[in-house]
Amino acid sequence: MNNQQNYSSNNSLIGSSYLLVAAVAWGGMYGVSQTALKYLDPYSMTTIRYGTGAIIFCLLLWFKEGCKAFSYDGQFAKLWLYGSCGFCGFSILLFHGLKHAPAEHGAVIASLMPLISTLISWITQGKRPNITTLICTFVAIAGVILVISRGEVANLLQLDAIKGDLMIIMGVTCWVIFSMGMSRVRGWSSSRYTALSCCAGLITILFANTVASLIGVSAIPTPERIEPVLFEIGYLILAAGVLAVSCWSGGVARMGALNSLLFMNMIPVAAFIIAFLQGQTIDPMEIYGMCLVILALVANNVLPRIQPENRKVTTYSR
Repeated sequence: MNNQQNYSSNNSLIGSSYLLVAAVAWGGMYGVSQTALKYLDPYSMTTIRYGTGAIIFCLLLWFKEGCKAFSYDGQFAKLWLYGSCGFCGFSILLFHGLKHAPAEHGAVIASLMPLISTLISWITQGKRPNITTLICTFVAIAGVILVISRGEVANLLQLDAIKGDLMIIMGVTCWVIFSMGMSRVRGWSSSRYTALSCCAGLITILFANTVASLIGVSAIPTPERIEPVLFEIGYLILAAGVLAVSCWSGGVARMGALNSLLFMNMIPVAAFIIAFLQGQTIDPMEIYGMCLVILALVANNVLPRIQPENRKVTTYSR
């Protein structure tokens, strides 16, 4: 019994460490992206990030599962759709949004992914959320509004910032759709789904980049423009891309999806800490709003577990 308890404890510790690494890496992504956007446009950044990322994901898949895992098994169209949402839609919309909105806003909005997932399931599958989730959703939205407005109604009328926040919301929704798509491809590992959907989505990324170049909103990145942000590009590819996705998948496998969602709360916390260390001024209302969002997410995760009818189910959830 002691050996089993020790194994369970070690497994939880490893899983928690993986999830914490992923959340912190994603939290730092927003400020890093804004620095890189001073030299590169959203389209070329997305192409560089996921063009390189696709190669790395494929190498990892080859090491884990071999050449046989590279077959789409007649599901290319489905993988292309989810890959286009997750890697093209999320990245381009996020980068466009970060050109107008503060990095901390993006991190707070990203932490809403579990609630956005619930709303999408309600719309597409008719799975109406319970009253607890609905209340938590409204509380989280109030928190986001508080972060965006900093407690001043006039800030909500600044169209440029609002446009950025809306783009980030659309981008995060694209990532939620990509994440939900994993359950639609049964029998596939997370490594296979990520690698093959990334390769399929790269087609859309290259098409979007080509169109953007033709109409003059994107330019081929030159060495002079890439060199000043080599660290930022490396961070987006390796830390916020390969490392974060791999750690998140490993953490979910050990902790279960329900427990893992709690670590989404660390994304805005990490973003605010990094912004503070960089010398940025953090408005108290932004902190209050972030805490409100975190409170709503924790409540939405914890309250269903303590309901009598759910205790037996959630205790052994994996």
